Amino acid sequence: MQRSDTTISVAHFGIRFRPIRLAELSMLAFLAVTMGLPLFFLLIGSFNLAPPGKPAVYGLDNWVRAFSDPGTLSALWTSFLLSMVRLIPAMFFSVLFAWLIARTDMPGGKAVESFCWIAYFVPDFPLTLAWILLLDPNFGFLNTLAKSLPFIDGPLFNPYSFWGIVWVHTSAGGIWFKVMLLVPIFRRLGASLEEAARVSGANTAAMLRRITLPVLSPMILAVSVLSFIRGLQSFNTELLLGTPARIYVYSTRIYDYLQREPRAYGEATALGSMFLVALAVLLFCYWKYLSGERKFTVVTGQGYSTMRVKLGKWRYVALGVCVLYLAVMMILPLLFLVIGSFMRRYGFFNIASPFTLVHWQNLFADAIFLEALKNSLIIASVTAVGGILLYSAVAYLLVSRRAITAPLLESFCWVPHVLPGILLSLGVLWLFLSTPLRSVLYGTVWGIALALILADSPVTTQAFKAGLLQLGPDLEEAARVSGASWAQTYRRVLLPLLAPIAAAVGLMNFGSALTSISTPVLLYSHQSRPLSILLLEYSFTGELERGAALGLLITVIIGLMMVVGRKFGLRLSGSD
Repeated sequence: MQRSDTTISVAHFGIRFRPIRLAELSMLAFLAVTMGLPLFFLLIGSFNLAPPGKPAVYGLDNWVRAFSDPGTLSALWTSFLLSMVRLIPAMFFSVLFAWLIARTDMPGGKAVESFCWIAYFVPDFPLTLAWILLLDPNFGFLNTLAKSLPFIDGPLFNPYSFWGIVWVHTSAGGIWFKVMLLVPIFRRLGASLEEAARVSGANTAAMLRRITLPVLSPMILAVSVLSFIRGLQSFNTELLLGTPARIYVYSTRIYDYLQREPRAYGEATALGSMFLVALAVLLFCYWKYLSGERKFTVVTGQGYSTMRVKLGKWRYVALGVCVLYLAVMMILPLLFLVIGSFMRRYGFFNIASPFTLVHWQNLFADAIFLEALKNSLIIASVTAVGGILLYSAVAYLLVSRRAITAPLLESFCWVPHVLPGILLSLGVLWLFLSTPLRSVLYGTVWGIALALILADSPVTTQAFKAGLLQLGPDLEEAARVSGASWAQTYRRVLLPLLAPIAAAVGLMNFGSALTSISTPVLLYSHQSRPLSILLLEYSFTGELERGAALGLLITVIIGLMMVVGRKFGLRLSGSD
């Protein structure tokens, strides 16, 4: 039978390539350039004393200048301290929520889980503006209420502080992502060990402390390390709340270096390289710990049961705790975000006619806003479509038994996972400035979209990989027997079957591109400014009323996307 998978030969060298091999090598070359070169330029650039675009002069002066500044080491220490301090309460509440949702008979567990999913997609920057309206020492609503009490003289709350940043982080992204990861883990835990503990006379607290948590400790540790790394990537909240109080983390320190005149590229790159080394040491220690960790089997074929723990009279108390947490951490700031967008002066409730529509009217009449809206829609659309096309093909190559470079491809795809957004932005900036791409991509919406596509590679690739692993090989074999090439099989058979995953991933990447600040913050120009950067500029110039309106608008857009995306995904999957 004639092979339908055609080959391309290079006669002069006697080399024969199949289309799938060409696709594999092309993907490898693309990822090596876009993922590997930024890392290379980031490390080499820290020793380059010359400005970008000039002949390289190497030395240690960048490192000496960066680390002779006391603020540099302080920023690194503050980054790790902030991430660790906010991880402790976040993991406590995340484990508690996941256990109550997945392992107990608490009423409303599915609703609480759904709310955590919704809260995960709420942008953090608008929530930070809302907490300023609530907690600002001068005009914050809660401080104003506290001052009316006879024994309170000064402000009780201050978001422009270490603990204020921890609080806002706990609200904006503290537990939602962790609950999403931990709930499936708790659900897969068989109830046989817990039943044995109950038969032995253990109460619920003892069973949770001595059985459930130790058995799941490797997975909880993995989520903790992942969350710690995500915490180190934080930029938005620290920039808005930390800068006024002169609290710097490594990401805002890099941003500060690149806002100077002239820009301190060398010092910024040296700081970024040092952070990468520290992160590599952390990951190495984590892998060494896991290699010696005890392993527990939680799902077997012998009497597997998922019977829930009965809380008795504490069922509604548990639900009340969850509802109170959700109300304080998410509903309260969203409510004040809406209020703030209609205030004549942000935080001043006692003036005559405190509410107005003028900020909304000015926003929609602003030509800069309309240009930023157009830029954001282009960037988000290119990011969503480009990510689907690129990483679905990469995922296919990863699950294909014929791919000989699959481990290398997957390694490149995981690079952005351990590379914080501001460092990815700095690495891509060096890539643009050190190559001919400078005249094509630097300062354009296409360059920002490329950086955001790279940032989405870990989640997008793994989502498509999981979907492809669910498809039997007979589909592809039947297409090849019918005469379809690899490209035709991928385009006409596999990609339509992956449509629900593509829709979900595309919407998630669209929303992420719409709200990202740390990735485009070093790559934009006045012509390519997206909405997220405009929101940042409104906040820095004191236009908090217009910033609240823009933040609310972005939140509403993402909310509508979620509703439409859910209906579209259900239709594609045949569940509607």
